[in-house]
Amino acid sequence: MSNAKLIYDCPEKNADLYYAAHFEAPDAVLFLEHHGKKILILSDLELERGKKEAKVDKILSLSHLVEKAKKRGAKGMIGVIDTLFKDFKIKKLTVPQSSPFTLVDALRKKGYKVEAGEHPFYPARTLKTPQEKKWITDSQKAVFKAMALAEKILGESKIKNNILYWHGTILTSERLRFELEQFLLQMGFHNTMQPIVAGGLQATDPHCIGSGSLRAHQTIIVDIFPRNDKTRFFGDATRTFCKGKASAELKKMYQTVKEAQEMAIAKIKAGVNGKTIHQAIVDYFEKKNFPTQVIGGVKQGFIHGTGHGIGLDLHEEPVRINTGDFVLKPGHVVTVEPGLYYHKIGGVRIEDIVYVTKTGCEVLASYPKKLEIA
Repeated sequence: MSNAKLIYDCPEKNADLYYAAHFEAPDAVLFLEHHGKKILILSDLELERGKKEAKVDKILSLSHLVEKAKKRGAKGMIGVIDTLFKDFKIKKLTVPQSSPFTLVDALRKKGYKVEAGEHPFYPARTLKTPQEKKWITDSQKAVFKAMALAEKILGESKIKNNILYWHGTILTSERLRFELEQFLLQMGFHNTMQPIVAGGLQATDPHCIGSGSLRAHQTIIVDIFPRNDKTRFFGDATRTFCKGKASAELKKMYQTVKEAQEMAIAKIKAGVNGKTIHQAIVDYFEKKNFPTQVIGGVKQGFIHGTGHGIGLDLHEEPVRINTGDFVLKPGHVVTVEPGLYYHKIGGVRIEDIVYVTKTGCEVLASYPKKLEIA
């Protein structure tokens, strides 16, 4: 029985589909891999562009298949897929875990044996080639250029009644985020999600993007994670700033997070289980009197994983450094971003990207780690 891989999705959203075909489109397209050959089925709108841009073995006309399906009495996309499979004598197929239930159910009703593939659908894409490593490094360098802009704006800001003013008006999370996004767009990057610019209590919620006026003498977390419009590879970095004077407790917490991140980077190498690195960070925070516990009904402390995979996806499964079992391999690219979050002190997170090797890891691009901005 002939087996095949099928993806029916939008390349703009599905990193596996883009990885397989190297073709971008805003609408769903059909992709088939059969006997080692990659086949892309495109509408008349995308057909000619696909012939020039897609890196596949064959491109078929969707309209041609639609007409063939009609002649056989088949209708809709399921009819097209059924016609395609009959031509290739396919009865068994593997689809991504994200495939719509309606698609899978309809194919099974047609008599096809449908199985869920791995996640990611193409596991090889978690192991970065030298070229992909360079692309991620380029993205990270752009992130740090944007980070330098954020630090510059904070440095230029004036403090009045503990509120930051820039160019005569209140500096808000929204204004700083706008400046970062505009800067990144000019470099050929865009954000699939908005950068985080979160100050004060908002900085204690790791995924709060931040809103309202930014204030002096408290933490401001800036987390930037854009995608390169040309290569589609992400960068991702976080720095924590304090415009003005940080409290002694905040300085101690920042130094502890910085030391924990450096410790994690030193432990990363091929063959190491990510959960042992994560546990070492948890233990270190405990040792430094920064435990993770419920305070006032809210869990505070180290409340997320140490790192996640990154590439064509911002969070690339299954590469993780957290409580789960995952052994790192040469070629994995992973963030390293321990953090501490306490409502009474603030939030601190420091994040970089590393490339895993047999003997250790390589930090991809760099930017200073300092808390206070005068």
